Amino acid sequence: MKPVIAIRIADESLEFRELTLPHGEISGAIILESTGMGYPNAVLLQRLGSGELETIRLQEKPDLRAGNEFIVGSGDRVYSFTLDHAQMVWPSVRISGAVLRKLARLTDEVELVLLREDAEAQVIEDDATVNLAHAGVERLATRPRKWKLRVQAVTLEFDVPAVKVADAMRQAGFDPNKAWNIFLLVSGEPKKEIGVNDVVDLRTPGIERIRLMQRNVDNGEMPTAALRREFAVLPVDVKFLDGTGLSWETVKDGERRWLVVHDYEVFAGYQPTKVTLALDIPKDYPQAQIDMFYFAPAVSRSDGIAIPNTHVNVTIGGVAFQGWSRHRKAPHTWDPNSDNVGTHFSLVEHSLAREFGE
Repeated sequence: MKPVIAIRIADESLEFRELTLPHGEISGAIILESTGMGYPNAVLLQRLGSGELETIRLQEKPDLRAGNEFIVGSGDRVYSFTLDHAQMVWPSVRISGAVLRKLARLTDEVELVLLREDAEAQVIEDDATVNLAHAGVERLATRPRKWKLRVQAVTLEFDVPAVKVADAMRQAGFDPNKAWNIFLLVSGEPKKEIGVNDVVDLRTPGIERIRLMQRNVDNGEMPTAALRREFAVLPVDVKFLDGTGLSWETVKDGERRWLVVHDYEVFAGYQPTKVTLALDIPKDYPQAQIDMFYFAPAVSRSDGIAIPNTHVNVTIGGVAFQGWSRHRKAPHTWDPNSDNVGTHFSLVEHSLAREFGE
């Protein structure tokens, strides 16, 4: 059997396959001939061990010790760019994020960005494309990926893609030891109930957030707690509220104390879609519970069905608010050691979802 030379060949999709050539000196023309591509518009690139790409001319004899992987494209020129300072060339005017990741052999732990002199670095997702025809050499780089997950209204960032639900809840200010119904919301899929010991893979396409709903919330009527003078919220509340990205303020109206959150988004099926949310904060909070919640303007169902127990209305700073009479039910009553503004937000979300049977 005659000795042969083994190389790996791919088109611009970078799906490599094994190719054997007769032993002896090989050239760019021999490699292209073995692929069946015609010469006029064929472009041959060699992927070096350093990760860089180099153009191989027809009569050039590539050094296989530098790399045995070759890419065949079609075009009348090549386009230069750099990726983490490695010199690259490409036969097409556009290149996708997915191909760039394959070229650089990037793992999920890093993200790809396009660097600009006069603008913030642009993250290049797999389905995005980079135009290599712009003036100058395009510069791309990698950086550690930050994985994002919303728990209720709090957006968290993680350095790893696999996150335990209990850990995410703690970071968002929720006690995972309490009784919760926990749902993972993924775009285009039914909500999935999960547990505190489950691990969420943030690489899953379409992940939107984790929704928390405290169990045994009663829709019955209860009197609101006596309210007093001006106040300061707890540090854990400040962290939670700042993490929502919403603007919020504390307001004194007579002897009552209000936490007012602007541009709060209610669920689909309600109108209007954005409201101001107010929580009535007792003077001796957190020993005393936060009870009920209030919207301005009033919220109604888009289908016209009446919402029960929303008749307790108040005026805050001259603005009329619609009160929702929703209360915690034994045995999951207010716990001053773990309940706070963040956990009351979960009661609000649970109550809104419950109207539609969620």
